[in-house]
Amino acid sequence: MTSIVQFADIHFGVEDKDAMAALAATVDTLKPDITVICGDITQNGKRDEFLAARDWIKSLAGPKVITPGNHDTQMYGILQRFFDPFGRYNKIIAPLSEPHYTDQNVSIMPLNTSRGWQAKLDWSLGVVDMEELERVSDQLKATSPETVKMICVHHPLVYPPSSPLQKETENGVEALIRLSELNIDAVLSGHVHAPFALERQPDETEIMSIGSGTLSVRRRDKPASFNHLIVNEETITVTEIFWEDGKFAVATPWIKHISELKSRRPVQPL
Repeated sequence: MTSIVQFADIHFGVEDKDAMAALAATVDTLKPDITVICGDITQNGKRDEFLAARDWIKSLAGPKVITPGNHDTQMYGILQRFFDPFGRYNKIIAPLSEPHYTDQNVSIMPLNTSRGWQAKLDWSLGVVDMEELERVSDQLKATSPETVKMICVHHPLVYPPSSPLQKETENGVEALIRLSELNIDAVLSGHVHAPFALERQPDETEIMSIGSGTLSVRRRDKPASFNHLIVNEETITVTEIFWEDGKFAVATPWIKHISELKSRRPVQPL
């Protein structure tokens, strides 16, 4: 069994201090083997926000896989946003992340979908570099066929119907189709500040999309939350753990049987 804690959108600088103060005790009970952080670790990309985030991440036991979000660029430094958008992130946070994580049950790789600037009005929107996607997928495919293969991003590749935001990630649909063709099993994401777990089937592809909520005060009619995933030989279980009335509570789990994954089904003859 592999226990995975999935965080996103902590937004240090506007983090929910009460929830964060109670977080460690709750996470300890989950005994995570790996922590995945899906971006927007800071609010404005300030040095003091990154330092607070670094100290928090260091307090988490075990290995971490981390990817940046659009808020992890320097909000108030236009030159830095153009020429070194992830400079502070790369110096302070990136060294805390494993380049990948693999055990007998899962393989997880990060992929950066955030950009410091774009040739569009809304720079917060995600972009999938398809060449980078192929590189990450190749590394996942090199692991054991028995592992559940996951990619960690910030932006949902396709926003779920339940999302309070409805935007478009550039190359997102194409990326999901390609990941499904390659039998990558799941995409872990954040950004929308609302948890979700579903199986995507755009253009008849199949891939799990699992989004974590936020641990900040920037909530969109949803409580602060994070996800707990358990992967064993038989199932993938995703449980939202949400902050309510001064304590963390557990939502009804979402369960997917390993045998039902596209990657586990026999190849149909042509």
